[in-house]
Amino acid sequence: MNALIPLLALLLCSPARAQKAEEPSCEEMAATVTRPAMDAVMSAVRSRMRSRKRISPLDFDQIFDDGFFRGSKRPFDDIRTFEQRVSETFAGEGAQIRDSYRRWASERLEEGPLKPYVEHGQDTITVVLRSPQLAKGSLNLDINKGRIKMTYQAPLKLQPPGRPPARARKFDKLLPIPERADPDKYRIEPRPDGLLIIFDRARTGATEASE
Repeated sequence: MNALIPLLALLLCSPARAQKAEEPSCEEMAATVTRPAMDAVMSAVRSRMRSRKRISPLDFDQIFDDGFFRGSKRPFDDIRTFEQRVSETFAGEGAQIRDSYRRWASERLEEGPLKPYVEHGQDTITVVLRSPQLAKGSLNLDINKGRIKMTYQAPLKLQPPGRPPARARKFDKLLPIPERADPDKYRIEPRPDGLLIIFDRARTGATEASE
């Protein structure tokens, strides 16, 4: 996965702005967006490298923990800058850290068999989690201000008609709260093949105050 400048910085940064010497560059704006949360992340990585000389994919479940998601204003934008921060901070150990991070990101951030999508209503924003592949009753959710954590069981691919279903495996995935959704006001509606997470649409004043 390539390190990306956070979306907020891209939205704020235009070519004209970048050309003005007296105003910060795109890169400086990106650093401002990510610095508080990512400084704590890099400190945790340094601590593990000092004690064990290497870092495993599972370590990132503790590094990007609930405290990180609650403390960062844009946690998924911050996570995308991790490889860039590693390159700037570590020398010889950087390759091993990036390899473990990519394996973690593949398991936690990339889509699995369950492919969520978002539906926008006038007063609500709905995350749709539905798939015929889901093992019945296996979908579990944990929602906080910064993320949706979901665990479920499903086969990696559907079998052709007439063949027995493929063996299911467990998936643990992290999803962002949709933009403009109120993370504190939602309801869950079960469906035979999954469920819906229906968030209230955040009021503009409340959203700006939280950011």
